Formats: sequence, C-alpha cells, structure tokens
Amino acid sequence: MGLPATPRLRILAVHNKASLRRRSGPLRAPQRAVGGCGDPATARRRCTHSGSAGDGGVYVSAFELYRIGPGPSSSYTVGPQRAALRFVHELAADGLLPMTARVEAELYGGLSFHGRENGSDRAIVAGLSGQPPERCDSATLAQCLERAQAERALALPGGRRVGFDPAHDLRFIVNHSLAYDGNAMRFVARDARGDAVASRVYFSTGGGTVLSDQDASGGAAMPRVPFTFASAEALLAACAAHGKKIVDIARANEATFYSPGEVRAGLLQVAQAMRACVERGLTSEGPMPGGGRRTAPSWSDAHRSTGGSPGDRVAIYATAVAEENATGGRVVAAPSCGAAGPVAALLQLWRDTAPIGHEERALDFLLAGAAVGGLLRSAGVRQVGCQGEVGVGAAMAAAGLAAVMSGSNAQIVHAAERALAPHLGLPCDPDGGRIEQPCIERNALAARRAYDAALAAVRAPAPRQGFDSLARTVVETGRKMAGRYKTASIGGIALNVAEC
Repeated sequence: MGLPATPRLRILAVHNKASLRRRSGPLRAPQRAVGGCGDPATARRRCTHSGSAGDGGVYVSAFELYRIGPGPSSSYTVGPQRAALRFVHELAADGLLPMTARVEAELYGGLSFHGRENGSDRAIVAGLSGQPPERCDSATLAQCLERAQAERALALPGGRRVGFDPAHDLRFIVNHSLAYDGNAMRFVARDARGDAVASRVYFSTGGGTVLSDQDASGGAAMPRVPFTFASAEALLAACAAHGKKIVDIARANEATFYSPGEVRAGLLQVAQAMRACVERGLTSEGPMPGGGRRTAPSWSDAHRSTGGSPGDRVAIYATAVAEENATGGRVVAAPSCGAAGPVAALLQLWRDTAPIGHEERALDFLLAGAAVGGLLRSAGVRQVGCQGEVGVGAAMAAAGLAAVMSGSNAQIVHAAERALAPHLGLPCDPDGGRIEQPCIERNALAARRAYDAALAAVRAPAPRQGFDSLARTVVETGRKMAGRYKTASIGGIALNVAEC
C-alpha cells in the first residue's frame, strides 16, 4: 500500500500568504489554478492535509514531514517534479489535454541558478511524464530526460504525446524573477497553432511542498483535529489532561485524515524506505556529482573492525543517507531531503538492537518525531537556513529515539530541545549549490548530537522545558538572517570553501 495521497497544504498557504502580499504586486500568471496534486479527481477538490490545532496553530501531518522521493533537494528536485505532475493533472481535470500539443516550463529564482546542479530539469520532465516522486530515483529521472531529448516529445499521463524539446521548452530564467522571490515555476500548455490554452505558476516552498498563487491567496476550511495544541507546553498539557503519550496524541490526530490502517501502512513504508536508503548508502561506492567520493562504506568497514561507539555508528548511518541523497538516490525527507540523515540514522540504530517484529515501536519513533517537527513547522521554523532543516531533523530524531527508549512526554520534548539548540543560527550555504558539502558532515554531526540528546534527556527525571522559547528564537534568528544564507546561499561556505 502506498503513502496516503498528498493534497494541498493549508499550513503552507497560511505561512506564505503574508509573504506574497508583501511583494511588489500580483503574480504575472492570471490564470486560475485548480487545487490539489495527485490524480485528476484530487485536483478537482480543495482539500487540506493539515488541521486546526487551536488558536494560532496548525497541525502538520506526519506525511507532510516524511516524504519519499529522489534526492538531492526537496526544493529543487522533489518540488519541481510535484509541480509538473500537478500541472498535467490539472490539465486533465480541466479537460484541456485533448487540445494540448506542446508544453513549456520556465524556472525562476533559486531554481534557475541551482536547478541544473540538483536535477530540476530531470525532475520536471519526469513529472510531466506522470512519474510521482515516491517511485523515482536518479536513474528514473535521467531516463525520462534522455527519452525526451531523443524524441523531442513526451507522453503525458493517459498516453497523449505532445511536443517537448528540453533544449528549447525548458528554460532557466536568470535575468528576472516573479513577484514572489521564491523558487518559482511557470508551465504553459499550447495548442497546435501555438496559442496558450493554460498557464500555471507554482512555488516550491521547501520540504517537497508546492503552492500556486491561488493556494496562497485563497482560503479553505481546516478540519479540526481531536487534540489541539499550538506549542510544546500545550502539547504536554493535553497529554496530562487526557492521560496519553505524545505518540497517542499524534496517532489520534492522524486519524482525522486517514484510517488507522492507512496511517500504519504509510508509516511502515516510510520506515522501510529509510532502512533501504541506509543499506544502499553503506554498500555503494564511487564518486558524487560534486567530485568527492562516498566515504560511508569504508567508514563502516573500519567501525566493524575496531568496534566504535553507538555515536560513531549513527554518524556513519547519517553519512550513508546523506551521500545517497547527494547522488540522487531515493530518500525520505525528514523534514527535507538535505536533512534526511538524522531520523533515518537513529531509527536504524534502534532497529539494530530492537527485537524482531517491533514494527509498532518504529511507528512510535516516527510519530514522536513528527509531533516535534510539526510543532516547529507550525511555529514558523521554515526557510530559516540550515537550522530549520538539519536542526529540525536532529530534533525529530532525538524525540523519536527518546520515545522508543520509554522516555516520558517531558523527556521526549526535552530531547528535541537539546538536539535543536546546537544548530541555532546555522545557515544554508552548500558549496556550489550542491547538497553535498558541508551538508553531509552536518547530517553526521546532527545525528550524533540527536543521539546524545536523547540519552541525556531520558536520564533527566524532571527536565526543564524551554522548547517553545527555543523555537521562537530560531524563527527570530531566521528573520534577521540575510536572504543569501537561507537556502542554497551565495554566501558563507558556498563562496569561501577550502579545497581539500
């Protein structure tokens, strides 16, 4: 059974609404955008994947935080693929496929500068061909692009062939941008005479999420989850009032969107994909796109021969995942592809010693991590640099490990706080725009910190609670951080890197 379908995100519409209004004017694509992504039936209805979590808060589903897809970037690879897939599904929903003879795509903002390095072109072609990210890796994306280049055409979902020459119809626009300064994409469908029959603008807002201008400016009713909380303090209070654990609260809230069987099957698929990614990373050798070579296999061999610590092992696992992501492998964003290492690494470390058949506890790990990640996302920890990616990934991993170590609710939240704190102020400054250096090392260090944080938290009988104030500090730090340091920046290590 596959992961639950991914409708549009109200949480992100809320977060981006003010940003869009602050810009210089309306977007340059006046056409209506039909809501939803996934199949055409989903595209016809305006639904939400997040729910109201009380005054000032929005509940974020676990399946918005754990997303399976190809690396190396949630924003530059998975986001464009989802946008292209959504575009062709909206064409089908509007009955425009029969009159479409050619499609075009334009990339703006960060996508135009870093898209080639991160496979945006391949991802868009795969999305237009009807390939969902959950089923793809770098080889699948490359095959789709090569086929389109050779045939100068592609088959849309449903089998209709249209003209599409990647050399001319897929353009990276670097000399101007749209009104919103994010990662923007414009798709155009043309008829046989060359007239536009549809035009859509989408934004890749991080974590593999895609919005259109209509998503950000429109409104939709949000389903109310059974347990509402807008802060860690409120979450702990809800647990105490109802006599429940954090994982029970998260599981009950997920049941607002899916059946219990769907929740279980979806999380098991996430856990299996994480394990497979670790195993591939530990056995795959060779170069990475940026010129470096994989180190996880040799590091793992050395660890087995010398007998290192669990902290060393979890760092190796995170390195394996990060290197797999850098080469375009199939990873689980947690909360993004570039920060996929910590959660997968700590889950694998726990499974190394867990009794056989403990799948349910693996679900507890993921649900506890999702509860913490959702709190941080709903608090505004998004597009604030690497502190909001690897830092959030470390917090989610620490919370999950503390949960399966039978930590109390307070200890789970405290573990997340301890793991997040060392990443405060960390910018996003990958060398050359590639999600390789220093991203791989940061994943390894974050996993080790998360492991240490979980151990320290479960040994504290009555830990202090500073999670909410730390989350506010991360948001405030992100607001004061220059834009060039927030996502695939053109500052810091991106410009001042030592060649080793």
